[in-house]
Amino acid sequence: MILLNNIRNQRRFFDLFSESYGFIEFLTFGFANRIRKRSLTILNPLRNDIICDLMCGSGQNIGILRKYFRYEKIIGLDVSSRMIGRARDRFGNENILYITENVLASSVPSNYCDAVCCTFGLKSLLPEQRNLLISEVYRILKPSGTFVFTELSKPAGFVYIFWKFYFVYFLPLIGKLFSYPFVKNKYLANSISTFNNILSDEPYFRSLFSRVNLFSWYGGIVTGVFGQKF
Repeated sequence: MILLNNIRNQRRFFDLFSESYGFIEFLTFGFANRIRKRSLTILNPLRNDIICDLMCGSGQNIGILRKYFRYEKIIGLDVSSRMIGRARDRFGNENILYITENVLASSVPSNYCDAVCCTFGLKSLLPEQRNLLISEVYRILKPSGTFVFTELSKPAGFVYIFWKFYFVYFLPLIGKLFSYPFVKNKYLANSISTFNNILSDEPYFRSLFSRVNLFSWYGGIVTGVFGQKF
């Protein structure tokens, strides 16, 4: 029941957050899309591949896949109908299936996808939910299918000074100036701090997948994991 209530709250939150999501992407000055493209390059999809973009939001990954990669079909899955609506308005329906569902228990068939990606989505989930999501990825991937998760993380050392300036001070200040409540209320800084980095989820990934590789980019500002189902 707690997890179900949390999903309902997430749906309401991201329906509202959809109004300012593009604004935050703009304020990364291209950094977010650079991360997305680098992450999707790891998957290296083929022309006949079916790719599932979990927690697809307003379609940033879909746009990059359309522009730079080959594929047969993209499945964009998100709990927020408004996010899905924005993605459909931006990229249309050609070779793209949009699904508004709980990603923790989707209708995507088992052993159906050649590749699964999730960018900037894990930090919005509780640890128990992340385990459910990882299990769901295992279920929908074909044997030999690949996956990549990429997330904003809290760095250590000198890089933390820059991270703190941007997420704790700069973004909230801009959010106040332009009246975006989810920006000015330090949602990103708080969710990243709570999530910390992908290392906490490594044991569960390894319990399901025989091939698991962790990565850390930009001094720990981004961490992620990619692997394969055998």
